[in-house]
Amino acid sequence: MIDLDSVLKKINLPLGEDDFKEPLSILLDDYSNASNLNRLGALTFKNGIKEKLRARAKLLDFVNSNNLEEPSSPIIISGLPRSGTTYLFDIMYCFEEFRGPLTWELFEMMPVAQSRYHRGYKQLKTELRLALFRALVPNLMNIHHMKSNLPEECQLITALDFKSISFAYSARVPNYQHFIGHCDYSSAFMWHKRFLQAMETTIKPSYWLLKDPCHIQHIEEILNTYPDAKFVFIHRNPIEVIGSISSLTFNLRSAFSKRVDNVGLGKESLSFWGNASREFLTQRRQIPESNMIDINFLDFTNNPIAAIDAIFTKFDINLNQETREKMLSFAEQKSQLSLKHNYSLDEFGLKEDMVNQVFSAYKNEFNL
Repeated sequence: MIDLDSVLKKINLPLGEDDFKEPLSILLDDYSNASNLNRLGALTFKNGIKEKLRARAKLLDFVNSNNLEEPSSPIIISGLPRSGTTYLFDIMYCFEEFRGPLTWELFEMMPVAQSRYHRGYKQLKTELRLALFRALVPNLMNIHHMKSNLPEECQLITALDFKSISFAYSARVPNYQHFIGHCDYSSAFMWHKRFLQAMETTIKPSYWLLKDPCHIQHIEEILNTYPDAKFVFIHRNPIEVIGSISSLTFNLRSAFSKRVDNVGLGKESLSFWGNASREFLTQRRQIPESNMIDINFLDFTNNPIAAIDAIFTKFDINLNQETREKMLSFAEQKSQLSLKHNYSLDEFGLKEDMVNQVFSAYKNEFNL
């Protein structure tokens, strides 16, 4: 891999504040010394870093060249990974007053698509990239479904500041993963806000609809950026969570690594998300009670529309009949297309009592 200075020399564009340099430097070092990348992985991540730096430079230029308004207030869906957040995200996206960052908008960030032709072109490019990704990670569709015209997670936005769990999902980067698990995300959310502002030059929604499991760990930074943000938290038994996210990580890393250490991966997942859950229990106290609702995973999967009703009622948003019917139709289609994701803790050197011990406070708080 390449070092930070050589990367920046090749980009040779204004990149704004220097906050990104520390995480990027740690990431590059891990790629070189800890990731055990195959040739495809080394090439993919080298090009990916350059692509993100160019997107950052273009976004900075766009922000500096335009007098941008404050973005609409967000409704943020979060919870431990693999807790049904994507399912809820996609159902709520049926409401026309919500806008979520679409996969093609995240994969092809800049320049902002101003015409129907440009939007179609970016969507097509994204579909081709997703097709290649599915070929490299055959089990991806069973684990995390992605479509170019559906919204995706904020981790692809905070990657502009090189603070994103997405880098650790696709490669073993232990020092980087530890760094992002304990660092301040204020600069990442500054870039997050800039991205939303840029997107709003095409359509300004009543609410932004956002989703990312990592948001449970950065509530303070989110509230400093979006003071009126509303939060929907889904809670699932961590035994299922850790097994599932470890499996997802294994499948992603397998495409880009010569060898994947399952046991080490399991320890990393347990440590990272255990720490995130503890941060969450502390930071959630900063959210006004009127701007937060907790949803049980089993209750949601058994009756998703009832959970939606509770969310809309909590935030005093009118759920009209047309939207309700769209959501019911989406839920029915989802249940018919549901695919099985097989995994176990044993694959990753973990036992249920280990997970229960790490998440004991979280489980007690939400009766899991």
